[in-house]
Amino acid sequence: MIDRVDIERMKGDELINLARVLKVPITKRTIQRSWLIDELMGELEKRSSDGSPKDALHQPAIELDKVTKRFGKTVAVRNLDLQVHPGEILGLVGPNGAGKTTTLRMLTGIIRASSGVIHVNGHDINDSPILAKSSIGYIPEKPTCYPSLTAREYVTFIARIYKVPQETALIRMREYVDLFQFDEFINSYIGTLSKGNLQRVLLIGIFVREPPYILALDEPIYGLDPRGAWNLKKLLKRMRDEGSAILLSTHILEVASDLCDRFVIMNHGDVVGRGTLEELLAIQPEATSLEEVFLGLTGGIPE
Repeated sequence: MIDRVDIERMKGDELINLARVLKVPITKRTIQRSWLIDELMGELEKRSSDGSPKDALHQPAIELDKVTKRFGKTVAVRNLDLQVHPGEILGLVGPNGAGKTTTLRMLTGIIRASSGVIHVNGHDINDSPILAKSSIGYIPEKPTCYPSLTAREYVTFIARIYKVPQETALIRMREYVDLFQFDEFINSYIGTLSKGNLQRVLLIGIFVREPPYILALDEPIYGLDPRGAWNLKKLLKRMRDEGSAILLSTHILEVASDLCDRFVIMNHGDVVGRGTLEELLAIQPEATSLEEVFLGLTGGIPE
């Protein structure tokens, strides 16, 4: 649902572009901003009344059933069962080399599982890869992108890939450019951006779609400055509360503890613990925090 405040935050040239997309006639030599916003809101309200409500997410939104990945003789992930439901953030935590990134790469179809079944929003990633991939937004551990596109061109391209209506893409791009304080760089070439700003571009790209979301985020906080990290964490909690399903992979336990409702702890490709923080603390009575639970399950607390 688009509110007036979403339109009011847009700049003049963006309002004109939105008017072109909506085919709102502009015949006056000079126009007042308030008049144009009124016209745009009227057209948007007319269109929203004709649209059908967005489908709810499948239950569970993400499901991995006995998933294994081998690289030669090395087993990177072994017999993994995992579910993420709408309205929750699941933390996939573990030390380096635990199998977290491999899990997300299988989930998003970048690599194929050696065995097991993966469903995204009810779609099998192998049998229906386009439907599965079109349901999920992914932030990789090492952000990469098209260096010869501007940030605006990239987000527009992603919106078209996900079949986001042009008017929605324009409005939501401005919303998230403002949220992540990216206005200075929106017309910059991606190849010139720092790692933190590249992370912001990718985040704007996945949020240009309309919620609820299915998200697979691999160390999404890494590279962001404190304000960007704060804004992202606040946003993810709001998305969770509005019905999105989020799988968050990280080895930064402070981030996981702050954001996640449940945890799956991996070590050397195996699941060594799972549950809410309370459930994990109950099976390790000597532990007093997620950090101590994690250390206890992945090699013991150092002396």
